[in-house]
Amino acid sequence: MARRYSFLRTWKRARLLVVPAVAVLVAVAGTAQVAQAASASDASPSADAPGACATPTFADGLAQNVFSADSTTWVRGEAWVQVPGVDSDRDGIPDRVHIDITRPAETANPSCGYKAPVIFEASPYFANLGPNANWSVDHEIGDPPATRPAQMPFMIRNTSPIISNDFNTAWLPRGFAVVHADSLGTGWSTGCATDGASNETLGVKAVIDWLNGRATAYTSVDGNTTVPDPDWTTGKVGMMGTSYNGTLPIAAATTGVEGLDAIVPISPVVSYYDYYRTNGMVRGPGGFQGEDSDVLADVVNTRRSAATGWQPDPSVCRPVIQDITANIDRASGDYTSFWNDRNLMNDVDKIHAAVLLAHGDNDNNVMTRQAAEFYDAIKQLGVPHEFYFHQGGHGGSPPDVMVNRWFTRYLYGVQNGVEKLPKSYVVREANACPPRQTPVVGDQSNTATLTVADSGQLTLGLTATIPITASNGTVTTTTRLISKIPDSRHIVLASAVATAAGQRVADGASVSLACGSANPTPYAEWPDPTAAPATLDFTAGAPAIGGLTFQPGSGTTETLTDNAMVTATTSMNAASSNVRLLYQTPALTQNVRLSGTPWLSLWMSFSKPKANLTGVLVDYPPTGSPTILSRGWLDPENRDSPATTEAITPGQYHRMHFDLQAKDAVILAGHRIGIMILSSDNEHTIRPAPGTQLTMDLARSTVQLPVVGGAAALAAAIGAGSPAAQVDAARVSVDRMGLPVTVANQLRLALIDASRKVGTPAACTALSDFQGQVFDLAGSPNATVTLDQAQRLMSVSQVGTQLGCSDPGGKTVYLPDETYLTATPAAAQVDLMEFAETIEGFGLDQGVTADLTNRAWTVAGLVTGRAPAACASLQTLLHTVARTQLTTQQRATLDARTPRLDAELSC
Repeated sequence: MARRYSFLRTWKRARLLVVPAVAVLVAVAGTAQVAQAASASDASPSADAPGACATPTFADGLAQNVFSADSTTWVRGEAWVQVPGVDSDRDGIPDRVHIDITRPAETANPSCGYKAPVIFEASPYFANLGPNANWSVDHEIGDPPATRPAQMPFMIRNTSPIISNDFNTAWLPRGFAVVHADSLGTGWSTGCATDGASNETLGVKAVIDWLNGRATAYTSVDGNTTVPDPDWTTGKVGMMGTSYNGTLPIAAATTGVEGLDAIVPISPVVSYYDYYRTNGMVRGPGGFQGEDSDVLADVVNTRRSAATGWQPDPSVCRPVIQDITANIDRASGDYTSFWNDRNLMNDVDKIHAAVLLAHGDNDNNVMTRQAAEFYDAIKQLGVPHEFYFHQGGHGGSPPDVMVNRWFTRYLYGVQNGVEKLPKSYVVREANACPPRQTPVVGDQSNTATLTVADSGQLTLGLTATIPITASNGTVTTTTRLISKIPDSRHIVLASAVATAAGQRVADGASVSLACGSANPTPYAEWPDPTAAPATLDFTAGAPAIGGLTFQPGSGTTETLTDNAMVTATTSMNAASSNVRLLYQTPALTQNVRLSGTPWLSLWMSFSKPKANLTGVLVDYPPTGSPTILSRGWLDPENRDSPATTEAITPGQYHRMHFDLQAKDAVILAGHRIGIMILSSDNEHTIRPAPGTQLTMDLARSTVQLPVVGGAAALAAAIGAGSPAAQVDAARVSVDRMGLPVTVANQLRLALIDASRKVGTPAACTALSDFQGQVFDLAGSPNATVTLDQAQRLMSVSQVGTQLGCSDPGGKTVYLPDETYLTATPAAAQVDLMEFAETIEGFGLDQGVTADLTNRAWTVAGLVTGRAPAACASLQTLLHTVARTQLTTQQRATLDARTPRLDAELSC
């Protein structure tokens, strides 16, 4: 996760802190000890003075800065919280978590009687990070090196008595206390870091338990003197942090611990498998190729030990890190019990803490799939939620106003209406920024209060851009935070503008909100509720550039040759290349917004038993460099499940259905949407020797994009023509398929009928009838339409989607074994047809084969007609399969596809 974090830390030893009412850490016989600053009895004389008590104050639903911002008045201390039942360093002694505490003076003044809510940040990074000793990735797939380089020694920061000052200046003046914790195995905590295993979760939970009087804390790392219960806090805790520091809040929340009432996870990991693997593939986070769980455990191994007089001692956790190395399995990349133990989604249903999630739309470190999966689960649980989705990379906090409003509501209990606000806040691209502006009324100078035509166009807490006119008439702009909106005609800025002689904010000048991290655009929810899948087919063009179309795809195959040394950037810029397959839409005639998860469904064969498979979504401008919007990866041997390896037979085709990273992006008019297919991804995957060939059957391959406005919006943008014109174009494709004359005439007449009925309610029935005929012709014992032809003709279903004939689906489904699916009728139909095709290839008794395949085609036909009997028919098919005599391998092959069919049909 975020390695930049170390640059925020000093390598100098922490000096003793001397402030009023704060117990000072001293070294006694090599053991860190501290007086009882963690209790409420440590009051400074000045804090007892009459009238010295601040109380929480709120305006516009936000906590105000009314407590002292002078750090010399704050009460500070440290403690070691014991973690019941956890001994991750295997020394026979329960682990302890080292914490520091900073709180307003009022919490130590009995005459104030003030108890503070707590902002809590836990991290394995506070004591510093070592250099990565990564695994080599330049080897054949499935044949990793036996060892990696040894971890080099590095300087370790002393985190006692002060672990960190993060959040102190922001939250102490608002009346909150701030607590930091060295995660287990780091800094002055005992135990061992395990890269997301349950000991780390329980360590954070123990701190929250202690803040609520349910756990025991000590004054030293190994002593027996306890710290009194923290009677200075309400016990209401909010956690916040970035990357690993954002993961631990979710980890704690999945325990359901009482007292954790709000979390603000920024760029968090919810599945460590998805951080170091994807869909069965060993995949590195961007910028950290070759990193794995054991590497990160080494990097944060800043443990101290009694054996060294509580000096840094990395040897304590060496056996634990060696166990991690033994279990990560860089050969298969499969989802195993090791990774299941590090999957927070297993316990997501225990979360009750309100979630304000933040993630970067272009985070190439912790991929956006992590945020999308977690946010989707939180929505389904009905937990209070918001999502801040910015255009940057790793990290990036929501604007302060959002966090303040969140903690004010859920930690202070102020009814500020945050539940009624939009749930999604996307930072829009500067070139696709919605107008949010209002003119100034009258010339105004040297003022923080501006009179405007309509303050409702602006937003409290966001940053306004204000034009300033100088005495000579030149105009420049400045920015100010909007600190208050008192009425419909005025805004109050954080400080005065137009303060120089002769400057003014001129009458009629527009005060606006420029799109950027400080000014997200609100939407009702994420993904956008109006987004729906639009499915495009591929047309041939290799080695140059093919097309993406709503029409039937090309009835041909195209081949690429892997070369892991060629980067994705090089491949997407090449006009012609044998290393990639590239397909583009026509230039867009209007903006297209994507909101959600793109999917690829590819019919592929491979020249070797092991290969990489990569998909890339690209934005191609009319001139200049294209931009990678999203990537996705799949190990072809894990085509049905990340938990199951299924051998690849060279030359044999298989369905490769996999997701790209979740995205929210506006692709501008004049640009083209591109899909690039690679084998190895130089920046993320294992890099085998060049030469593996991947062949794609275009007729049976599609891409599904989550388009706001659905297929109709994308069809309009790429000039696909009216629904009737699209049906007529499909009829022309039928003429070119080389079908038997009687079959071609039958399908041609069905499409003519459908085209004539477009614009009437009968169009949907006509389109459904056409698809039913295709299934009958392809699924009959003497099939007259091949599966390739049938799947090409399924493009007509997109016309039905545009007409609203059927629910396009598009919901992403997450199965327990880390399988990701998109639940759409089209995906179900393809998988049912290939389910039948697989059965035909088993060489079973002719009657048995006919029975099973007919049942599969029947289910596909019911899906087309939106018949509610589709699920019941599927269950009948599966029961019949269960009673059929099959080999172990045949049964395993069909069983692996059953969860996918259930999910795609939403059964």
